[in-house]
Amino acid sequence: MKLNKIINTLSIAAVALLATACNDTDAQYTITEVGAPEFTVSDPSLDDILLFGERTIRVAFDKKIGFATKNTSLITLNGVPVKKAVVYGADSILTVVADVNFDRVQTLHIPAGLIIGPQHKAYDKDLDLTWEIKDLPDNEATQMTKKLGWGWNLGNHFDTSDVTWGYWDGATPTAALFQRLASYGAKTVRIPATWTCHMDATNTIAQSYLDEVGDVVSMAIDAGLNVILNTHHDSYETDLGYAASNPGEAQLDSALIVDLWTQVAEYFKNYNDQLIFEVFNEIHAGDIWDSSTDAETDLLNKWNQYAVNAIRATKGNNATRWIGVSHYAANIDLTIDKLQLPTDAANRIMVGVHCYDPYNFCLAPESSGVDSWGHNANPLSSVAGMNEDYILPQLYKLRKVYIEKGIPCYLGEYGCVWQTTDGANAFRKYYLEFFCRSAWTAGIPMMVWDNSGNDVSKGGNEANYYINHNNGEFVADGAEIIPMMIRACTDPDTNYWFDEIWEHSPAPAD
Repeated sequence: MKLNKIINTLSIAAVALLATACNDTDAQYTITEVGAPEFTVSDPSLDDILLFGERTIRVAFDKKIGFATKNTSLITLNGVPVKKAVVYGADSILTVVADVNFDRVQTLHIPAGLIIGPQHKAYDKDLDLTWEIKDLPDNEATQMTKKLGWGWNLGNHFDTSDVTWGYWDGATPTAALFQRLASYGAKTVRIPATWTCHMDATNTIAQSYLDEVGDVVSMAIDAGLNVILNTHHDSYETDLGYAASNPGEAQLDSALIVDLWTQVAEYFKNYNDQLIFEVFNEIHAGDIWDSSTDAETDLLNKWNQYAVNAIRATKGNNATRWIGVSHYAANIDLTIDKLQLPTDAANRIMVGVHCYDPYNFCLAPESSGVDSWGHNANPLSSVAGMNEDYILPQLYKLRKVYIEKGIPCYLGEYGCVWQTTDGANAFRKYYLEFFCRSAWTAGIPMMVWDNSGNDVSKGGNEANYYINHNNGEFVADGAEIIPMMIRACTDPDTNYWFDEIWEHSPAPAD
């Protein structure tokens, strides 16, 4: 009973308060006028590229919006109605799903009045969003791209890190090797070399080894090829993590890098500009390949600078020779995110990266069971999310960050192993053609990895071989694959485009 009296009293008070508020005009609330929504950004960004196949495009506005799905057909991509357009919940993003063709220019058209904001205010103008793959700029970077063209790695020869094993490829390179490479259309040979296992206790490189490397470099240059000579599998290559956390070790490794490059640069300082130095291969910490700490990042940037300084100090042609640098594991994303270009008075620094994506298809199919790639791949034996719509944007990043800014960039290593079945090798061929044409579109010269192999009837993990390391004759399917890769990497015919390559994909597996 007492509770009922309390409730009744509160109700009467509430009514009285409401009446007072209604009679007090100063206490009335005014509704703030909210303008029409305005477009802010899209995903993919208009600085990116919009690729072939079914794609999702997110169009963001500055306010929460509404959209009537019955109007979906009024939204078009290159004049074709999109498949889906929806706003999920109370959101500021219109999500569009559309089939993207192979045109270099893609325009999403959203007519005025379809996007409604708060208070029913409409976006009252046509919205046209355009993505375009433009022609490459004519700058020093693209000139270097043409100079380097397509290239090949003399892998597992001088980059043997244990001299007691001999050279891992068991080969003796001859002038015929490089002459044949040039006749195929190659413009560059990358010569990986390990130096520290040929040093004595004073960090002096054996003269006989310098002479042997020098002879092979000279044979390649005499054949008209460019040469990229690096340090590869050296003692500091996996020591970055330990060195970054131990000042004493960092000092020792830094001194070793300076000693090494001073001697190599001094030996080759009179070679012409066909010779390019690449200061490192895939510097990383232990067995960690996909991330680096701030301390590791900082130390590796310093190591790049130390090497560049050592090379330039030898003068001669080294004063202006092109020098390639990379960052952690030569990974594309880590290089873009973390590489600090060395200071260089000659302004002749290049950026080198590697790409074997997806790893399980390109390098380890036997152990992973991955034997297909691309839009026709078997979903049960391929790597999801790393097909055509991954490869081209991944390489195109390099164009946006380096090539378009006049900084030369190259793929020092790429490739896909000789597979164990005809079906898997058909996907391999398709992958290599698509990859190479993607690199051409991005303006990136490239060098295929070749580590040789004695039994070409077998394939599988790490089985990268195309050319005999002694005389340059084709091995495995090199006679078919090499010309295809060279064409895809260098052909200036803009009619040779992804619609043609797309049709080369093997039929879907049953």
